[in-house]
Amino acid sequence: MAVAIQDIQNWSAVGTKDAMARTYAAVQLAIEASDELKKHNIEIFLQGSYANATNIRGDSDVDVVVMLKSSWVADKTHLTASEKQAYDNDHHTASYGPKELRHDIINALNAYFGTDRVEPRNKAIRVNKKDSYVDADVVPAVQHRLYTKYDSITKGRFVEGTKLHPPKGHPIVNFPKIHKMNGESKNAQTRNNFKPAVRQLKQLKRRAVQSGRVDAKKAPGYLVECMTYNAPDSLFVDDHHGRLMELLKWLMSADFSTFMAADSIHELFRTDPGNFQADEAKQMIFQLADEVTE
Repeated sequence: MAVAIQDIQNWSAVGTKDAMARTYAAVQLAIEASDELKKHNIEIFLQGSYANATNIRGDSDVDVVVMLKSSWVADKTHLTASEKQAYDNDHHTASYGPKELRHDIINALNAYFGTDRVEPRNKAIRVNKKDSYVDADVVPAVQHRLYTKYDSITKGRFVEGTKLHPPKGHPIVNFPKIHKMNGESKNAQTRNNFKPAVRQLKQLKRRAVQSGRVDAKKAPGYLVECMTYNAPDSLFVDDHHGRLMELLKWLMSADFSTFMAADSIHELFRTDPGNFQADEAKQMIFQLADEVTE
């Protein structure tokens, strides 16, 4: 059955934030109460749909990054040989790193929430919800510095990201703060129509998952948001139905090989850590179009 125009309009609304805000505040308190973590420069912040205001009704978790900043990982690939040497002369290997950080975060969460609610996973540490809260994925990360310049006087310039070292698998680098900043800029450039459009497409994807057209594992909200980010600003019109139709039409014919992630650093279908496949994403878009009309 085709999607009703009223549903398309309703899909643009942001999801509830109260339970997410309570959950985020509780995780902050847990981390800040840790005597071990107090010894280090730690920053706590949100990433994902809640942070980017693209969450929809029914989103069931919140992503909280706990980032170590007193030591970091340096990406020196863009530096000259002399700049790399200067950096190496100025720095040494830190004694407190990803393993120690993860250990201390788990202990802090166990102490605050109880071991029955804390579930260490490979990429994140899940804090299972209770009434009036949502699940939290707490991500232990080390600051990632993508250096663009370095000298011993200024200590260089870098783009800040996060680096996750899961117990199993390869390290994962993301740039959530840049993603958020770019999304806010895109939203302003489109007269506040970008984020509602993302929410519409995410709601449409949810419906397509429920109908069996789309595999949820191959169509995460992050992918939908990044694909929408690549659409021309002119498509983000004020009409809810017209905007969704124009975006789907454009995505069905777009060249995905040129797509960037919303952080403007990763190529969405080449270097993004999500390992997304362009042919699968294209198929998903056609399935979303079918979901709207059939």
